Amino acid sequence: MNRSSQKFLYHDNETAITEHATALIVAEAYHAIAERGRFLMVLARGNSPRILYKRLAQGVSGELLAKYRLPLPDGWSKSRQTLHQLPEKTWFFMGDERCLPVDHPDSNERMIQETLLPHSGIGEHHLVRMAGEKADTEEAAREYEDAIRTFFPIEESGTSNKFPRFDLILLGLGDDGHTASLFADNAEVLQKQNRWVIALNAPFGKPPGKRLTLTLPLINHGRNILFFTTGKAKSELAEKIFLGHEKSVPASLVKPDKGILFWFTAQP
Repeated sequence: MNRSSQKFLYHDNETAITEHATALIVAEAYHAIAERGRFLMVLARGNSPRILYKRLAQGVSGELLAKYRLPLPDGWSKSRQTLHQLPEKTWFFMGDERCLPVDHPDSNERMIQETLLPHSGIGEHHLVRMAGEKADTEEAAREYEDAIRTFFPIEESGTSNKFPRFDLILLGLGDDGHTASLFADNAEVLQKQNRWVIALNAPFGKPPGKRLTLTLPLINHGRNILFFTTGKAKSELAEKIFLGHEKSVPASLVKPDKGILFWFTAQP
């Protein structure tokens, strides 16, 4: 583990970082419930998060929480044998979405429905979805921004130039350094300062096409931001970003204002 201010880098094999990240997320969920009465988590897409979601749906033991020194708040069982799943007052949000039908193999929502929701004990109505299937993507972006606003009191979200604070934002990392659907070739999107959610065209995305994404300022207001990525090339890129040796890619612009930034990386 490397530490620098409020940044943490954890590097291990895939199994180890998956269980560690799972334990951290579950612990943060219970602390959010204790402090604010709910846990609001933004989900990422991609193959790496797929592994994490399957593990997260299983919950973690008290023994695993103790292993990574992640105590729960007072009032919760400290037994090493107790299984802790995400609390009922968890709400999931989507960090980005491809503008495709929900049943399309590349749909982020479909992946979430297949890996996380069926086994986590969290109801489908606790997923605040992006309407990627809508023909009018600008309208879809506005609707999602409005949906987010319903979860945050006026005094916290306020006017258009203020942002909500999600309890935890999960992010992936692309080979080109993009995160969410924030790409280096779209400077206009990266410079958005007043929007929470935007529609964009990603001609170099995989697959190319229209997308919806949270904006960089909203991401940087997260209480906890957690990058989770596997594979040699991405792990090496992640370390360069963490050390400040790579500053030109969108992921390097993720710098939480008052939150904590975690990087979990693994190589085969």
